[in-house]
Order: sequence, then C-alpha cells, then structure tokens
Amino acid sequence: MMLALKGEHFFLFLLAVKKVFKHFLAGSLACASVAQASNFLGPLTWRDSTFDYRTEDPEYIKSEISVPKLATTVGVAATAYAAAYGFIFAKGWWDEEEEGFHFENDFDYAKNIDKLGHFSAGVLIGEIFYEGYRWSGLSEFKSYLFAGLTAMSTHIAIDVKDGFAPEWGFSIFDVLAGSIGGFLPMAERYVPVFKYIDLKWSYWINSKVYYENTDTGIFTDDYPNHTYWCSFKVNRMLPASIRDYYPDWLAIAAGVSVDDVIFHKGMGKHPKGGSYEIYIALDYDLEALRPQSRWARTLVKYLNYIKLPAPTLQVYPDVKFHWLYPIKF
Repeated sequence: MMLALKGEHFFLFLLAVKKVFKHFLAGSLACASVAQASNFLGPLTWRDSTFDYRTEDPEYIKSEISVPKLATTVGVAATAYAAAYGFIFAKGWWDEEEEGFHFENDFDYAKNIDKLGHFSAGVLIGEIFYEGYRWSGLSEFKSYLFAGLTAMSTHIAIDVKDGFAPEWGFSIFDVLAGSIGGFLPMAERYVPVFKYIDLKWSYWINSKVYYENTDTGIFTDDYPNHTYWCSFKVNRMLPASIRDYYPDWLAIAAGVSVDDVIFHKGMGKHPKGGSYEIYIALDYDLEALRPQSRWARTLVKYLNYIKLPAPTLQVYPDVKFHWLYPIKF
C-alpha cells in the first residue's frame, strides 16, 4: 500500500513539473517579446494529436518550380563541393603525394565511431538541402529525395578523393553511412517509428589527446569527445490514459562514444585499441513545445538533433555518474 501511494505521489510530482515547465517557458517567451509565442504553446492542433511536426502546411505547398531558385540551390551545392576540395580537405590528410585509386574499408579506425560521424554529416546535408529544394518549388517528397541524393553524392565525391590518398582509400561503408544519414530527414517525415525516437549528437572537449597527437585538428575527427544518441520519447510510447502523468518533454537516451586511447601517441593514421563508452541519460524532447508555424518547427527540428547536457549514467566500461554530460566535471 505504501509503495502504491509513493508511486502515485511520484506521478503527481511529474505532472506538476510538466505544468511548471510549460508555464515557465510561456513566461520566458513573453518576457523575451517573442511575437509568435503561441506557435509553441497555443491550442492543441492536428499536429499535436498525430505528433506530426514535419508535414508542410497546405499553404506552403507549391507546385511551380522557380528556375532561378533551383539554379541557386544547385550553385550552392557546387560551391560547397569546390570549397571542400580547395580549402578544407586539402589541408587535412590529403597534403601528401597521391597514388592510384584504391579501396579501403577501415573497420579498425576509431572503433567504427567514424561511421556515425559520416551518418551525422549526411543528416545535416540532407536537412539543409531539403530547405533549398523546397524553397525552389519542388514538392515535399521530391525535396526530401533530392536532398538525400545530394548527401550521397557529396560523400561519394569526398571518398573518391580519399581513394587517391596513400594511407586512405575509397570506403564503401563511409559512403553508405553518409548516404543513409542523408535520407534520415525523409524517414522522419514518412516512417511512423521516427515519431517516437530522435537521433542526436553531442560534443564537448573533455580530452585533448586528439589535438595533441594530430596535425589536422579537425573537430569532426575528435571522436573521443563525440557522443551519438538514440533518444526515446517516453510520453508518446505510453498508453494515452496515463500520458498526463509523465512529462512530454522528458525523454530517455542511450549513447555511445569511444575513449581517447585510440589517439594516444604511436597509434598511427589508423588508431586501434581503446574501448566503447555506453551512456544512459535524461533528455529533452523539444517537440513538446508543440511548434506550429513553419519557422518554429524548423528551429525545433534542428535543435532536436543536439543532445543537451543532462544527468547521465555511464554504464560501460565503468559505472560513473555525470551531472551534465557531455560536460565532465
């Protein structure tokens, strides 16, 4: 009986926290003079009942393609490729003599955490170019499709250059990871399961081993300080009859990273060794703000890819508690 009462009190406490959070957010938006605060905390709509914050509003759906806008989007893509080759990647691992094109699947590099990095890069490219193609007048479906194909072609272009580097090579699995990431925005729009999970990324420099043992210093390769997450929207998974007792903004996330042993001196171009690190953490689902307008939904969409600091339990290889991981005090 005592346990039952304690459980009831716990759920009532969560309900109170939920209400306080929403009142606090509404007040904060009002104090910040945000004219369209109702775009977050307004009346319930069809989006809230279906957890659909990606479908375009009917008035935003255009059927006429703007050739100048489409040309601009394609031009931006071409410029991005040129910049990648000419200014960024040329100062990384390609500052060395080239050799004949060859393949290499680097399964021993960074314990394959780099594949999640390629996946995340694909997601970002897919989201950005979706906006570009929609702005150009392509349909919603075609915009997602061509954005995914753009992410795929970007990774192919990068890995073709890798294929001529003496100590690297064209990696089919790097391209595959980036390509799948490029189509994640499309999956989040059309595949129902993605209404219940979010894939996220966090980064904080807790270890400087990578920067002390590399000539490039590109943060995207600093894998010991990256963590990749799958966040579960618990409230949406519960039966409708008890959802009010669990805060809709409180999610639970599982994350994976790798320790900095992989970048200790002497590890070479293809660092081996080290160990995975597994985390369980509290998380924040920003879609609980119920964004209604397009600008609000776009803002929440991008922010929800970032895993914000929260209480976290490391469960492997050691058991440790962090108050605001990824920040380690």
